[in-house]
Amino acid sequence: MKKGKEILKRKEKGITLIALVITIIVLLILAGVSIAMLTGENGILSQAQNAKNKTEEAQVNEANALTNYEQIINASTGVNLGTITGHEVTNTVTQDSLGNRVVVPAGFKVVNPNDNVEDGIIIEDVSHEATAGSQFVWIPVGTGIKKKDNSTFNVALRRYVYKEDGTIDTTLSKTEPTDQLNNSPTNSIYYTEGLNNSSTINTHAKDIEAFISKVKSTGGYYIARYEARTKVERTASTNNEGLTQITVKPDEYLYNFVTQSQAASLSQNMYVGTNFTSDLMNSYAWDTAIYFLQECDDRDGENNIPYSRQGRVISVFAPKGTNNEITKDQICNVFDMASNCAEWSTETSSVSDCVYRSSGYFGVNNYTSARFGAQTNYKTDDMSFRPILYL
Repeated sequence: MKKGKEILKRKEKGITLIALVITIIVLLILAGVSIAMLTGENGILSQAQNAKNKTEEAQVNEANALTNYEQIINASTGVNLGTITGHEVTNTVTQDSLGNRVVVPAGFKVVNPNDNVEDGIIIEDVSHEATAGSQFVWIPVGTGIKKKDNSTFNVALRRYVYKEDGTIDTTLSKTEPTDQLNNSPTNSIYYTEGLNNSSTINTHAKDIEAFISKVKSTGGYYIARYEARTKVERTASTNNEGLTQITVKPDEYLYNFVTQSQAASLSQNMYVGTNFTSDLMNSYAWDTAIYFLQECDDRDGENNIPYSRQGRVISVFAPKGTNNEITKDQICNVFDMASNCAEWSTETSSVSDCVYRSSGYFGVNNYTSARFGAQTNYKTDDMSFRPILYL
């Protein structure tokens, strides 16, 4: 009897130990399953993070969609050029009466709301104290741009070379900033645009790739209506290098006696901390603007020469205001791209530091779309520049 009890006790101890081992194994299995469910690509934590990311992405997409819808509504029905006051806090997408897209930067009003893109849509700064009154003209980029006669034309953002008849030389014209562009098939001198990582001697654009992308997305950009201006007259002996603010007003003095690097700095810092960008004229902006102006050229008595190949139009220098013969070099409300002064660009040359465009009042045989090399320290009374804006 005693032996039987001892055997029973041993059996009871053995069952308890086995149960414990089994319990531990089950717990380990459960723990492993739980960890697997919590972690890994398909785990609960990962799924929760993915859900959070997708929710945030959906919120951003929804906000962008609402903005796009608002812009479409504004462009079609809600906002017209005449209702933009310049006190808007965001850029306004709208259109002229022909349906051409126009984007007005925050802080600017439209001077001529009853005109169309073909006339030259002028915007004026009303909200930035230092530059108030400065004016820019919209250069549309894209397909199907409408004219008042119901015809349409296309404007492609490119670096162009023009033939003598004003048509595009498709072989020499270039698409990319670093493409080597030559003025003619026999000219070994080439021109490029500096990228952000370039070590070019001239001061290159803020971000030429961003300019290209944003202009194509926005459908256009702005060029200064006049060459850069300042309140103080500049002469050979009073060309103040410390002057840091420019304007684009018709009643102020021309900003001449300027080097390329100074022109770039003044243009790039004309507007800072805004939802648009100011910069010095680059080769894309100049060549495309010339193409647009030539397409809309309505000058009296000057149409015998294509604007892209227009030589000196006016031989009298205008240090302030506009020249008395304004109709000779005014297209789409843009003044003096063929006359008055040569203008610095951000393009660089294979044989010189910098590149300027246009002929100015001194260049009898030069023409609007040609390129000319100069050194960075070159500055005279007939050298100026033209800032641009893009959104």
